[in-house]
Amino acid sequence: MIVLAVVLALIAVLVVVLVVNAVRLKPTPVGDPLPPSDVRGDDAAVARFQEMLRCPTVWDLRNPNADRSAFDEFVPLLRRLYPRVFDALELELVDGYGIALLWKGADRDLAPVVLMAHHDVVSANADEWTHDPFAAEIADNAIYARGAVDTKCIWAGLLEATEKLLAEGYVPPRDVYLFSSNTEEDGGDTTPHFVQLLQERGRVPYMVLDEGGAVIDNPPLGIQGQFAVVGVAEKGIFNTHITTSAEGGHAATPSLKDATAKLISGLDGLQKNPPTSKLSAPVAAMLRELAARGGFGLRLVFGNLWLFRPLVIRIMQGNSETAAMVRTTYALTQLEGSPAHNIIPKRARATVNVRVDPGETVDIATQRIKDRFDDRTTYELFEVSEPSPIAPFDGDPAFDYLRRVIASVYPTAGIAPYVQSSCSDARHFHRVCSRTYRFAGILFAGDSRSRIHGQDERLDVDAYLRGIGFYTEFIRHLNLLGK
Repeated sequence: MIVLAVVLALIAVLVVVLVVNAVRLKPTPVGDPLPPSDVRGDDAAVARFQEMLRCPTVWDLRNPNADRSAFDEFVPLLRRLYPRVFDALELELVDGYGIALLWKGADRDLAPVVLMAHHDVVSANADEWTHDPFAAEIADNAIYARGAVDTKCIWAGLLEATEKLLAEGYVPPRDVYLFSSNTEEDGGDTTPHFVQLLQERGRVPYMVLDEGGAVIDNPPLGIQGQFAVVGVAEKGIFNTHITTSAEGGHAATPSLKDATAKLISGLDGLQKNPPTSKLSAPVAAMLRELAARGGFGLRLVFGNLWLFRPLVIRIMQGNSETAAMVRTTYALTQLEGSPAHNIIPKRARATVNVRVDPGETVDIATQRIKDRFDDRTTYELFEVSEPSPIAPFDGDPAFDYLRRVIASVYPTAGIAPYVQSSCSDARHFHRVCSRTYRFAGILFAGDSRSRIHGQDERLDVDAYLRGIGFYTEFIRHLNLLGK
């Protein structure tokens, strides 16, 4: 009886602890909030954005003879659209087409802030679109255009905000760089070269803000309402050509030691035995912020991760999008084998795209591949980038400042850090600036994010106009940013 009483008492204590933690799980409050903002762009801003989108800035790094005329026309177009910006800020072209605009601040001894975008876009097949991808037509209150979301909306929003603040006579308290790359989509060198230039000049930024997260209206876990997700890190990336070798021969006498058989077997093992999943600090923080706006069941689980962490990880493994948040991923993208249907080739090759979790390295992720193949296999890695560091987000003045601005423009939105699975140019800055964040201050409603690089990329007009307000308020209150 005594033992039973002790067990029941312990269970009662456990239940109390779980319930108390669930009740205590609340959205993180925004300290010293800014006044709510109603700053918006206007119809003229939309027209300027449309002109920018009609310039087909597809770089195509792999084609040395690619037409660069759209890039030649882009800066003159911007000069016409934003005369105050180009009169007041110092323009520097990086590698000929990267755009760096220096807005000198009142105290130039302070480390600068870099606000980034990219004006190059991926190609688009007009036959697959409802509207011409470079006509920037408006239908159902949305702008259809390649680059509308990725990321001319950010670049246009920054220029609109700067033009407005200059007209008001505003001078930033510190230097502000507006920077846009022309080679982000192709993984080019424009941004790394700009980072190098700033390092050589002793102008390493205090804070960097690039693309990545955004305000969304369809957050995970079934949470309702808007949520601002701020990328505080991004996964590493590499591709590898895996080539298996064997003797080859006729298809009438196959063997499990054939190059094709070994390739398929190894890839199958790689896919069916994914890396161990784990919750990084940013992902755990994101889940807690989401759950804090959910029902009691969510708050019970995510308010007690000390107990339910294995269950949460298992649940996240069940969905491809959430599984990518908790582990390194291996995506099979290309296969090459025999040139004929009845020949077993001497060599077979696959290409695997790998996104490396911030808790691992490229070497660890590569070794996991090698463990699946024999010593007659070769590996060719390309487009290699290690995972970025994790930017500070818990009580850091730069992250808190970003939260204050978000809450001012999007007062009902939740705010949370997250780890970005896709690559951005922010990773080049993150090597030198710990406070590098990935966030577009724009509502990407519905399926806007999924249409990036796809058919009918589009952005709601109202979302763009409100995004101008975000960038205006971000720059306007820089005096509140830490030293």
